Amino acid sequence: MIGAIGRPARSRQQGFTLLELLVVLVILALSLTIVVPSLNRARLGILVHSAAYELATNLRAARAATQAANAEHMLVIDLARRQYWAEGVVAPRQLPQTVGLELAVPESERIGATGARVRFFADGGSSGARFVLRDGRTAAAVSVDWLNGDVRVQLRP
Repeated sequence: MIGAIGRPARSRQQGFTLLELLVVLVILALSLTIVVPSLNRARLGILVHSAAYELATNLRAARAATQAANAEHMLVIDLARRQYWAEGVVAPRQLPQTVGLELAVPESERIGATGARVRFFADGGSSGARFVLRDGRTAAAVSVDWLNGDVRVQLRP
């Protein structure tokens, strides 16, 4: 293009203005304020699910040890210290602090005010138990069948 005086017109440099960059930054900041809290909620749900699966795995390990040795084994839960273990099978494991635990076991399996146990018998049965882990939004139930010692996990949103 030729300018008014006969010289070629200078083209504007291609790029973004400061105003355009600021608008993009404001949009990114607003989207982060929406996304970050939802990521935190998802992380808490993952803690509940992983704690439930880990507890179920350790209950199954105690059951398998019972069947292999043809001798009774038990998994002990200490609610005061938020720990559980099975002697010779499962080392002490810590429950996450942000996860609440409700426990239902037969009265004969209670140990004091804050403890309980789940026994697995050589004939394949168990004393039975139900654990409910929750964080306020997410819950998971781990059930031990008294008849056959089967361990199941049910996830609830």
